[in-house]
Amino acid sequence: MQRSVFALSRQLLSTRHARWYSDGKLFKGVPKFTRVQPKGSRQVVPIGVSDSSEHPDVDTGSRIELNAKNLGRLALIGGAAITCVGLIGVATYYVTTYFYLKNHWPVPADVENGAARNLLYKATYYEQLSPNKDRALSALEKALELLVVRGGASPDCVTVVDIKVRIAACLSGLGQREEAIKLLYQVLPTLEALSSRKNEGLSNGDNSAADLSASPGVHIASAESVLLRLAMVLGQACAASDRVDEAKRAFTIGLQTVKQMKRNIVRGFDSEDITKYTAYDDLNQEEAELTAQLAKVFYNTGDSQVASTLFKGVINAVKQHRAQLDLAPRIVGDMRTFKDGWLCLDALAMLYLAKIELDSGNTSAALPWIESARTIANDMPIQKQTPRCVDCEASLLAQLGRVAESQGNNKRALLRYREASEYARIYFSDLHSELQANVKRFESEQGTA
Repeated sequence: MQRSVFALSRQLLSTRHARWYSDGKLFKGVPKFTRVQPKGSRQVVPIGVSDSSEHPDVDTGSRIELNAKNLGRLALIGGAAITCVGLIGVATYYVTTYFYLKNHWPVPADVENGAARNLLYKATYYEQLSPNKDRALSALEKALELLVVRGGASPDCVTVVDIKVRIAACLSGLGQREEAIKLLYQVLPTLEALSSRKNEGLSNGDNSAADLSASPGVHIASAESVLLRLAMVLGQACAASDRVDEAKRAFTIGLQTVKQMKRNIVRGFDSEDITKYTAYDDLNQEEAELTAQLAKVFYNTGDSQVASTLFKGVINAVKQHRAQLDLAPRIVGDMRTFKDGWLCLDALAMLYLAKIELDSGNTSAALPWIESARTIANDMPIQKQTPRCVDCEASLLAQLGRVAESQGNNKRALLRYREASEYARIYFSDLHSELQANVKRFESEQGTA
């Protein structure tokens, strides 16, 4: 009897404990991640069995079966996502580029034809941001046809003349200099007449034409700014075609124009207008550039004295510009518009001053110019270097070869000549063939291989 009572109580206790387990009272107050389920409530999958239909208790809802159908879906989703991201990136690039062009090189307001405006923006893109003379020329010619032939615009209006100057610049860049010179001479009288008429109006107190003094860094179709660009393109094309007198005349016209534009800015100067500061600095840079180009013409014709004076004037202009940079943060909104046009102008002038000294046999005077120019060139950030910077550095290395040659150090001279030629080859400089010929000339003179 005692044993049966004990067995009965034990059975009741076991039933109560089982209910306690099943109700979860044993785990009350215990964090879920530390709980251990009772053995009877666990879902156990037999080893080697993967078919969920045979064991419906097994939870397979979070798994993705890697079959051909699902892999195709994943590939489709991934491709669609990549395509969307790519389209968004391309759209963002074109929208950003459009507004950048619109802010820095706006199309004149008198161009109302939408197709012509788009073509002009396209041409500006290939002129300024992604240089491609062929595509820029094609876009400009189509825009000119839409405006003059179909739109009835006057051939003598400033906007049309500006497009013709840009076409001539593309032709000159493609090596078609004679065609470029012919086109520029056709529009030169029109621009000179328009510029003279507006300057007379300003002299008589008519300030309605004051916008013609706008910065050449911003592509605004005004008579003087277009005339300034024409002078630069015409002078360079004539110099490259050995038409020396015409090149001198073109650069002189440019210098006279830029001086007149500076006088117009001073006449209507407003100390509260920060664009006037950058406009005046841009004009100083244009003046220094034209002076350097004119000095190169004098140097190539053997007039070293005039060339030396002009190049030293360029160096002084750069010094004055750098002295004004201390004030620039207080008066200029965008620092890039105040200094980027001056890159390497002083190094170019120093290169030619070194050539002038070497031509006269004054090696000791040439070496400081070369060292100073190389210091400036080496301090230039790589992302800002232009093809002219590469040509300048290669020419400076060649001048070091000339110095070593004049000092009788043939081994160093040959090393410098080869270094200049290799530098030009690596950076695709147009001077490579000339410098390579210089190496062969020196090797043949010295009898070295």
